[in-house]
Amino acid sequence: MRYYIYAHFTQLFMVNSSSQTATGTSTAQQPPATDPAKGLSSTEARARLKEYGYNIIQTRQMDEWWKALLRHFRSPLVLLLLIATAISFAVGETINASVISFIVIASVLTDFWQERNAGNAAEKLQQLVKILTIVIRDGVEQPIPSAEICPGDIILLNAGKIVPADATVIMAKDFFVNQSSLTGESFPTEKRAYESAELLGLNPAADCQVFMGSSVLSGTAKAVVTQTGKRTTMGNIAAHLTEQQPLSDFEMGLRRFGWLVMKVSVTLMVFIFGINAWQHQNILQSFMFAIAIAVGLTPELLPMIMSLSMAKGALQMAKKGAIVKRLPSIPNFGSMEILCTDKTGTLTEDRIQLIKCIDITGQYTESVFMAAYLNSYFQTGIKNPLDDAILNFKQPVIKGWTKIDEIPFDFSRKKMSVVVGFGGLKKLICKGAPEEILKSCSNDAAFTSGAMQLYQALSADGFRVIAIGTKDVTAVDHFSKTMEQALDFLGFVAFLDPAKQDAKEVMTALQQIGVEVKIITGDNHLVTQKICHDLALPVKGVMQGADIDLLSDADLEQKVEAITIFARFSPDQKNRIIRALQRKHAVGYMGDGINDAPSLKAADIGISVNSAADVAKASADIILTEKDLLVLKDGILEGRKTFGNTMKYILMGLSSNFGNMFSVAAATLFLPFLPMLPLQILINNFLYDTSQITIPGDNIDDTYIAKPQRWNMKMIYRYMFVFGITSSLFDIITFVLLYRYFSVSMAQFRTGWFIESLSTQILVVFVIRTRHHPFVASRPSTGLVLSTLGCLAIGWLLPFLPFAGALGFETLPWQVTAAIIILVVLYLFTAEMVKRLIYTGSTANGNK
Repeated sequence: MRYYIYAHFTQLFMVNSSSQTATGTSTAQQPPATDPAKGLSSTEARARLKEYGYNIIQTRQMDEWWKALLRHFRSPLVLLLLIATAISFAVGETINASVISFIVIASVLTDFWQERNAGNAAEKLQQLVKILTIVIRDGVEQPIPSAEICPGDIILLNAGKIVPADATVIMAKDFFVNQSSLTGESFPTEKRAYESAELLGLNPAADCQVFMGSSVLSGTAKAVVTQTGKRTTMGNIAAHLTEQQPLSDFEMGLRRFGWLVMKVSVTLMVFIFGINAWQHQNILQSFMFAIAIAVGLTPELLPMIMSLSMAKGALQMAKKGAIVKRLPSIPNFGSMEILCTDKTGTLTEDRIQLIKCIDITGQYTESVFMAAYLNSYFQTGIKNPLDDAILNFKQPVIKGWTKIDEIPFDFSRKKMSVVVGFGGLKKLICKGAPEEILKSCSNDAAFTSGAMQLYQALSADGFRVIAIGTKDVTAVDHFSKTMEQALDFLGFVAFLDPAKQDAKEVMTALQQIGVEVKIITGDNHLVTQKICHDLALPVKGVMQGADIDLLSDADLEQKVEAITIFARFSPDQKNRIIRALQRKHAVGYMGDGINDAPSLKAADIGISVNSAADVAKASADIILTEKDLLVLKDGILEGRKTFGNTMKYILMGLSSNFGNMFSVAAATLFLPFLPMLPLQILINNFLYDTSQITIPGDNIDDTYIAKPQRWNMKMIYRYMFVFGITSSLFDIITFVLLYRYFSVSMAQFRTGWFIESLSTQILVVFVIRTRHHPFVASRPSTGLVLSTLGCLAIGWLLPFLPFAGALGFETLPWQVTAAIIILVVLYLFTAEMVKRLIYTGSTANGNK
């Protein structure tokens, strides 16, 4: 009879759901009901998966290769170049138009190819982290990837799991879920089986349905899947439910940099176009020249450089045991200044052992252990290592004891209860945080004070402590958390979770690379202080969870700087701490529990472990294959390398390009001809960009990765203007020598400046890539040396090639060539001196 009730409801629900056309989803023939005991057969599951598709909500559809390629042509500058090319063809400038087209297409193809490779690498890495769901197929329980679930599947759910699809609960025991992502409700919602809900007169649609994306807090359930993928409630309203992830520290810096480049590019382009159009009366050539100048200033290979750097970092981290889910999280890793982490399992062995079961006098009492054992044995909620320690301590005889009901744990009460029976006796056994248990007991003030002193003494010795309270409920038939009052205090259960053997080394290593560790825990502050003492982790201050509610956001922002231990903190309070720290710092959070998920999402970088709860792994940016902070340290250093190589390209490109473009702007005012043809500028820019493709693999100085690195717009401005002006001075000297002293032809003038400009642009990378002496104290990678010198050699050979005239080049007298070589050497020497002045001034002003 029960099976037919389930089958009828499942078919009814699926038909009603599929008939909704407002969402735009297609209607399809619904599958027949599923036997809850046997589930679907493998054959039927494959057929339904083919019919309904994978259980995935794709917020961003993967583009086909040709769509991804076309997307690279949406750049305003690329479009302007293509328009200019079309106009050139129309007016007969065939050679120029052909070469410009080749350069534009080559640049786009290079960017597309590298981005595609980086994306494929990231996708392969993400495939290593799969969320599995237990289903019944062919009458056997088996784990499968959540994406392969189909309508009609029977799924098994328990605490810590994410509900993988919309489903109807057909069996449930103390089953509570958090569906705040759909309803906004902060408190857990109890879900019941359809039959029991119907008998109680409840609303099946509200009380028997679980929805994709909600998380299981406690209990167990069996459910039949009714909708998957885009047909789920989450799929229908995904656009409204997907929270806009706040911009991370790195992304904010990238946005500010983009606006800077845009403003400078547009200003120079308009100025140069106006002056040239007025002086030379050639609108087309002036337009193409101005566009070429803007392209020269724009670091158009920045996305590719970043993608290559991040993909390389992700692969290196994967080898060391850290799987990157989001490539942009890698530079955030390197910027991280503060790591917030839980204590248990991260700083400790996570092998909790029961040491003491004592009463108020401090003596071992069997009744305390028995009550703790019955509570842990019968509870079905969130798995807790303390319960495992109790159950593994010893196995008493519990024959005759039966479970009557359970009041699940939640993070606001910090306790949970079971109601057990023996014969005609019914007893409520409540265990939880000692402060909360003592508040719920009916003992007098003197008794409570003595219990608290014993609790604090145990905590100071490094014990993790829970309290046990009991109550006779023989005359009660309905049980809820309101029953957890007027308890009789029974005693304490004390556990020991020693610090990891290598944790002290890890704490020292993190401090050496400039990462401050703050501990946010639900445990007692005295226990946490003892662990910190064992690890030689300096404790600047301690804050209790009860204190944070008395502070405004502004006061909290000031307070958190001087706090190392945040004890007895709820998930919402953890988020307040993280947000307060983020106003001044790049913040990481490491956690593995259900209650860590909001903090993992709120932090600039969320870190979890492969053994974590599904909801924690889904919220994290980086997954560690093992909960090992040494792996974390390696990941931080990889992030700094990625950030460092990205900044090399930015600083070098802006300083050199801005100087050259400023030189062009000055030259247009004094020269009777264009200092360089648009085509030559584009060739110059193409060779320069190509030479920098190897930057992602460049070596990074140990002194650079020794501390967190963040965007420093003051430094970027300083590089742009100081290096730019320095570069322009040498360009102007080149102009004077070529035009006044050597009196070369117009083609030779352009050739000379092309060679000088390309040489200074390309070679200055060896100066800018390090704060130290180039090649002496800091050696570049072999790849960077080869790509740089190779592109430079091509530029110097162009005037000697048979088609040089078509490109506007002409060979130079040896005297001119020698003068250019001397100027380039003097420029590099001057650039090194200027670099030292910049960093000296930066240090004096307290900038990083």
